[in-house]
Amino acid sequence: MKIDVRPEYLKPGITGADLTLPLFDGTSTNPKDYLIDLESDSMEQYPDVRSYFWRVGLALERLDEVEVDEPSDYQERLARDDALVKTGREHLRQSRIKGDG
Repeated sequence: MKIDVRPEYLKPGITGADLTLPLFDGTSTNPKDYLIDLESDSMEQYPDVRSYFWRVGLALERLDEVEVDEPSDYQERLARDDALVKTGREHLRQSRIKGDG
């Protein structure tokens, strides 16, 4: 079965994702297909995992009450999304190490 990814549902955190990678879409019967490896930055390229990391990074940014203008240029958008994704993944990784959540 092919899952259609509608990019408009995944923007803006989807910028920079590799849309050829499989989704964590619930169709696999192998439980290992649903493990997110926080140690590997390669997980930042999976579309649905990337958007999850991005949302965590954005939430952290908002907690810091940082006011950031959304970039209109693609390269600026990509750089901003990459930074939010890395922040989100690292936060989750550190939280797991500390035993938080």
